[in-house]
Amino acid sequence: MRKPGLMQGKSGVKSLLLIAAMAVAALFPYGCKKKEAPTGQEQQAAQPGREHFNKGIQFALKGQHDEAIKEFQETLKYNPNSAETYNNLGFEYMDKGDLDKAIESQNKAIQLNPSLGIAYYGLAMALEKKGDKEGALKNWKEFLKYAQPHTRWWMNAQAHIKELEKKK
Repeated sequence: MRKPGLMQGKSGVKSLLLIAAMAVAALFPYGCKKKEAPTGQEQQAAQPGREHFNKGIQFALKGQHDEAIKEFQETLKYNPNSAETYNNLGFEYMDKGDLDKAIESQNKAIQLNPSLGIAYYGLAMALEKKGDKEGALKNWKEFLKYAQPHTRWWMNAQAHIKELEKKK
């Protein structure tokens, strides 16, 4: 029987990124949190940011981390308050092995949108990889507050919590 692992290969992170991107695309134009409908000028200004965000997702799915990071950084020039963009940056930095930048990006995503559950997931993964068991455990539990029960990601978080609590 296979035990859920941290990342079950790159395809696990790619699947998570794709799911997050689809949810974000459906709910927010590249992470924009405006409550009122954007004006024509705002829509024009938002277009380049949206294009960079979408390109970043495409590069991420291909495993082209440097290119994805550049596109997400460009997105932030148009929308510096995009929690979703910081979240995606965090996953890309983690895939490159830069855990400090991954943690910084996920923390920024959470600061901008404390209910962005996927950011807690990314932060927990990065902290666990870095060896911060307490921080990872805290963020896995926080992720569960936002995750739909019994999904693949929820079960993965449960497995991590169980494993980390055994090591306490």
